Amino acid sequence: MKAAILTSTAVAALLVLTGCGLLPSSPPSASPSAASPTPEPSPSVSAEPAEPEVRDASTPFDEWDAYLACRQLTPPYFYSETGGDFAAVEYASFADSFIYLRTDDLYFVYSEVENGNGDPALSSVGAANCIVGGTLGNPRYEQFGATVRLTPAEIDAAKDAPLATP
Repeated sequence: MKAAILTSTAVAALLVLTGCGLLPSSPPSASPSAASPTPEPSPSVSAEPAEPEVRDASTPFDEWDAYLACRQLTPPYFYSETGGDFAAVEYASFADSFIYLRTDDLYFVYSEVENGNGDPALSSVGAANCIVGGTLGNPRYEQFGATVRLTPAEIDAAKDAPLATP
């Protein structure tokens, strides 16, 4: 208790002295000494921005395209029997989703979902699951839908599983 009183008294005195102009309101700039290391120069910034990547209809899907396609294809699977609200479906971020380039050059996408539609007890048991690829102009949506959340071993087993035949 005595230490707390001394500390608060010291802080109050410092505030009074600062307000009266006896102490500087900002610390003086430190001059470099021989003992302190010299800062590394920052890399130069180009005056011209980098050329954006040209993407057209012939551009093959990449991981980001596969993730976005899966998010676009699966919301209806997370609606309840009485309807649904797209805003109530929250997908895991790109970084937190599992995206894998399969041996057939399609992407396996597994993204956990928080589903605010329907029974609250089941809101965090689902995931979006897709196998997509192709090009931006000619996408291949081989499989897409919802599943229960999988374990890492189940994801590993599913990522290169043969495509379902119609």
